[in-house]
This record gives sequence, structure tokens and C-alpha cells, in this order.
Amino acid sequence: RHGPHLASHRRARTHVCLLVRAMAGKRGGGEGDPSEAAIKKARLEEGASEAEGSVPVIDIAPFFAEGATEGAREALAAEVKRACQEVGFFVVVGHGIDGGLPQACADAGYAFFGRPEEEKAKVAANGSAYGFFPLASEALGYDADVRNRPDLREAFSMGPQDALPPEGSPDRPGGPREVLEFCYQQTPWPEDEEGGASLREAMQRYYREAGGLADRLLRILARALRVDAEDFLSKTRGHASSLRVVHYPALIAEPLPGQLRCGAHSDICTMTLLWQDVHGGLEVLPRGRTRWLEVQCPPGGLIVNLGDLFARWTNDRWLSTPHRVACPPAAFRSQRISMPYFQILRSDAEVKCLESCLEPGENPKYAPTTQGEDLRGHFKRWGRNRE
Repeated sequence: RHGPHLASHRRARTHVCLLVRAMAGKRGGGEGDPSEAAIKKARLEEGASEAEGSVPVIDIAPFFAEGATEGAREALAAEVKRACQEVGFFVVVGHGIDGGLPQACADAGYAFFGRPEEEKAKVAANGSAYGFFPLASEALGYDADVRNRPDLREAFSMGPQDALPPEGSPDRPGGPREVLEFCYQQTPWPEDEEGGASLREAMQRYYREAGGLADRLLRILARALRVDAEDFLSKTRGHASSLRVVHYPALIAEPLPGQLRCGAHSDICTMTLLWQDVHGGLEVLPRGRTRWLEVQCPPGGLIVNLGDLFARWTNDRWLSTPHRVACPPAAFRSQRISMPYFQILRSDAEVKCLESCLEPGENPKYAPTTQGEDLRGHFKRWGRNRE
């Protein structure tokens, strides 16, 4: 009874193999690239827009500067609040992360993805949350179809690196065992190549720095919502955050109808911090818009988008905005890497509507839940993991 599905999956994988140029360490294109004008025309017809609106760029350094006035902090929090209400995305500069850290992580990623498939397969996720995800093995999105329209990417994901405290410890998160085991899975790391960059070392270093920045951003967001920052920060101790290194190989043929590098979705976390080495392809669909908006990011900037937890906390006053990765003209010339850091709270952290986000007589739109239960539920409903 599985025959037709497996056959369609093989056809899709065969198309992907023909579609993607074997990169083996190269970063360039080749001859026969489709016309950029024709590709852009097709993308615009599908709804991508370069002119309609923009994602704001915000310098957050003044908020944390020594001697910063309350007025300066209030003004910056108001700017961030406006972005959260209107777009759900913003770009941060002045964030304090050395640009060499994510670049080193990307370089280690290129080296890893250039290895033979059989080597990468040794650390495959195989149904778990962390490890290697082969090319065309995932389909993310509201209309995900991994058999017929797999995403044109491969990835390596890591999760929490600190071991869970022993049972009975006051620092151990509570909740069902299956939720704990899901949120704090181990990451299967590849062996380092002699003389090569260590993917594990590079990812762990950037993971720590990105986590620190996410906590700093929570302080700004807490001020914008008129809540005590500690209410948020207490939920990130013993967090279950994840970092992905996502590789988009160069394309040599048109994708299948409706096929993207990453399908349209929102994120199931508090926020995502995104670094990318070659800009182009990320699009968002803010509330009330009918056309997708391209995200432009200046050198050194990091793209921030709110996840579903902020929509729950704010009763949809703040946006967890749908976004996708399309196939821009550059996709036919070069590969690229992007690295999303997903800030995920400790598994037993309660998530419910904030009192400051309810008008008199207004009811919460979402039932209270915990980070772990919400995360595991989404994982089991989406894409390759759908039950």
C-alpha cells in the first residue's frame, strides 16, 4: 500500500538530484543559468515584492550603553514594539556579536556539507530533532509535501548542550518524561577532519553567543510589553534552544511547481535570530499584506523574527509572521548558508496570555500550555514528522 507514495517520493528526489549542482567546496555558478529577468518575473507573479514596505533596521546598542537614559531606552523599546506589531520582523545591528563567530560556523558548515553522503549519514537525525537532515528530506510549511515537493536544502541541527540535572534536583524541569526526553535530546556530532574546521566547536561557540543576545533582546521586549524582564528570563534558564546550519546548494534547473528552498511557515519558539552569508530569498508576509516582502539585511546585521509564543503571550497583538525562502536569481549561480538560532524556553515554562495584553472583558485566544508540550506537538504535526 506504500508503493505509489514511495514512487512519487523517488521521482521528487530524482528531480532534486538533477536540480542541484554538486558543490564539493565550490561557491560559484556555471554556464546555462536561466535569465535573471525571467526568474524575477516568475517570482513577482508568485507574489514576491521588492517595493512594498520594508523590515526595519534597529541599532540596539544604545539600550545597553553605560549611562543610557530611561528616555533613550523607552524610545528604542517603542521602536521595537512598532516592528513587532506591524511586521513581526526586524534587523538588529549594534548587537555585540563578533562577525567572525557566525562566519567560522558557516565555514565549518560548508566543509561538513561537502563531505561524502555516507559520512554525513553517520550523524543523520533519523526522526529525532538533531543531527544531519539530507537534501530534500524535509518539507516545512502549511502545505508541506515532503514526497512530491521537498525543500531544496540540507541542514545540521544542534540542541541543548548541558546535561539535564538528575531527577529530584530543584533545577530539573518538570513535566512528562516524553516531553523532557524530546526537548533535551543529544546531538550526534560528526568527527572532526584532520586539519579541518570543527563543526561542533564552531556551532557551540555561536550557540552560546546567540543565546546571550536572545536574552538581551528579551529585556527590550519586556519593557515594550510593560512586564518585568525577569518574568521572561526565568523561563530561559535550562532552555532547550536549537541552532541550525542550513545549506542551500546552487540550482541548475527550475524547481517543481510550488517548490521552494523552504516552505512558508511561522516559528514555534519565542524568537529566531537569523544569520546568512549571502542575502537573498527570505520573504515575509506581514498581517494585512497580500504580497510577500523581501527581507534586506545590511552586512553584520542579524534578522530577528518573533515566534508563536509571543503571539500567545500578546493575544496576537504581536505577530508571528509567515515567512519562506524562495529561489531568487542568485540561487541559480551560487550556494548559500543561513543559520537560524531558535530561542526555546525550558520545557516546563508556562506560556499563557499576559495580563497587560488583555483589555477589560477580553478573553485569551489560546489556552495555556508549556513550551515543551507546544514544541513537541508541532514537531509531530509538521512535515516529515507528521503522525
